[in-house]
Amino acid sequence: MSHAQQAKGEWPSYHNDLAATRYSPLDQITRENVSRLAIAWTWRSDSGANAEFKNENTPVMVGGVMYVTTGPQRNVVAIDAATGEQKWRWAFEESPTRFRYSPRTGAGRGVGYWTDGRSARIFTITPGFRLVALDAATGKPVESFGDKGFVDLKAQLGVLINLDSAEIGNSSPPLVFENVVVIPPALREGSRPSSFKNVPGRVLAIDARTGALKWRFNTIPAKGEFGYDTWLDGSAEFTGNTGVWAPMALDAKRGWLYLPVEGATGDYYGGHRPGNNLFSSSLVAVDIRNGKRIWHQQIVHHDIWDRDNPTAPILADITVNGRKVEAVAQITKQNWVYVYDRVTGKPVWPIEEKPVPASDVPGEWTSPTQPHPVKPPPFDLQGVTQNDLIDFTPALRAAAIEAVKNLRLGSLWQPPSLANAPDGTRGTISVPGSVGGANWEHGSFDPENSVLFVGSFTNPSNFALERDSARSDMRYVGGAGRVPTVSGLPILKPPYNRITAIDMNKGEILWQVPGGDTPDAIKNNPALQGVDIGVTGARTRPAVMATKTLLFAAEGWGSRPILHVLDKATGARMTSIQLPGSVGGSPMSYMVNGKQYVAVWVGRQGLPAQLTVLAVDAAK
Repeated sequence: MSHAQQAKGEWPSYHNDLAATRYSPLDQITRENVSRLAIAWTWRSDSGANAEFKNENTPVMVGGVMYVTTGPQRNVVAIDAATGEQKWRWAFEESPTRFRYSPRTGAGRGVGYWTDGRSARIFTITPGFRLVALDAATGKPVESFGDKGFVDLKAQLGVLINLDSAEIGNSSPPLVFENVVVIPPALREGSRPSSFKNVPGRVLAIDARTGALKWRFNTIPAKGEFGYDTWLDGSAEFTGNTGVWAPMALDAKRGWLYLPVEGATGDYYGGHRPGNNLFSSSLVAVDIRNGKRIWHQQIVHHDIWDRDNPTAPILADITVNGRKVEAVAQITKQNWVYVYDRVTGKPVWPIEEKPVPASDVPGEWTSPTQPHPVKPPPFDLQGVTQNDLIDFTPALRAAAIEAVKNLRLGSLWQPPSLANAPDGTRGTISVPGSVGGANWEHGSFDPENSVLFVGSFTNPSNFALERDSARSDMRYVGGAGRVPTVSGLPILKPPYNRITAIDMNKGEILWQVPGGDTPDAIKNNPALQGVDIGVTGARTRPAVMATKTLLFAAEGWGSRPILHVLDKATGARMTSIQLPGSVGGSPMSYMVNGKQYVAVWVGRQGLPAQLTVLAVDAAK
């Protein structure tokens, strides 16, 4: 985001700026008037057959116009940012076959914006993996771009695939810089893949003016490329996934792009792909102008926990021991923030390779060590022991211990195990689980105070593997286990979610609070009658956004329809604002006609998702 855009109060990309800070410098909404926030306008998505109840989109706002994606076919809508009036709508319907094989249908998480100062374009990626350039003023495809406004991204991957049935798509917005549009690919969730062979999630860069391919980065190296030898037994030739489903970040001064690469096929069993598997579950810096790798750091070696990078890396200028550091911070599912010098790729604080348990699953290959950051400390629970089990009453405690007696407990790196293991166990309880920890809801970095705010969910998974020869040619697939509950209560002690503030200059936690109130289903559980359990936090992941004055935190999808406003310095709750539904996307803020707004998508089952925009009501 340029200084001119900051002055105008625009929000021109998914995280506001290409550094992915998700921070707004606006200060019109303050501690003194935030209690008067009220709904200024709403825009509702389609109902009926095309209804969507959850929209994870973050709007882009430029020149007083908001651009959003909506619906299962990912339509694009332009909306007057002051009134909510629809200005135009672009709709496209994929062929039935291509749509059926699309791994990421639905609204997606947003669009990319490009301008050369004379004209402007909105870039969107369809569920069937086509890049579309729309005229920002009219919503019509730009005829001079690609094939009448479209580029078939499947045809640009450099591998022979069926363009209709190859299961590769997209969930995050393209990143736009200068005349380059970078496409982050996403594939189908990999818990139970049908095969150990899949489409590789190569990153593509397209010319913003013409639609021509500029470069392609192989996240699974081709023969002769750096990292190929980390895929043993020739597994780089057939393994897939390893896309970039999370958003990306860019150092505009250098033109360096930071890729949060996901894991390889499959999520919980890697016996078909022995080796450390670069660049799976890695942070990779490339030159956006030519796609050449500059440096990389693998955050999980041979990932068999589905701990791929879920957020855009955040570019943060910090001061460590009196030294200015241009850093890049990767928030992870495993509840660590990995912090590197974004120029050299070296850790800002030590990251130690420590021994981890080996797998006893037949045919599996495990890395003997995994990287452990010394700083900052974890922002949520890692690993699980009996001490972490529910203990509201002695009876509940005893029941929890009984419930896990045939399950493996252990460290953050306890490997998945068989659903019917020879030792009688029925899987491994992992904390965090497959969705984190942190996830796509991201964090927010306040550059003025060098504080990173992160929302997390204490949500275990049972990593249990089984054979499924009727459906898959893999030796083992995941998804066979379930996490037990106790009298309808979560098996772990609260808090169930957290909001954490981290001082990035010191690598220390400033404060931590539950990310919401106690759910009614827990508060009113008969097993807790007469027991004071305090505030547990919601059973969802908070989505946060910092402004110059305040921290906004939604409880998350499926939780209470509330937007909390917190004091950035202490985490104290300033006020809570009732919304028409629970929050599906992450909040953003902008200013138009001299007025600051906060916008967020909300919804609930039976009510189409709606974009809800708040402003201070002067009459209150």
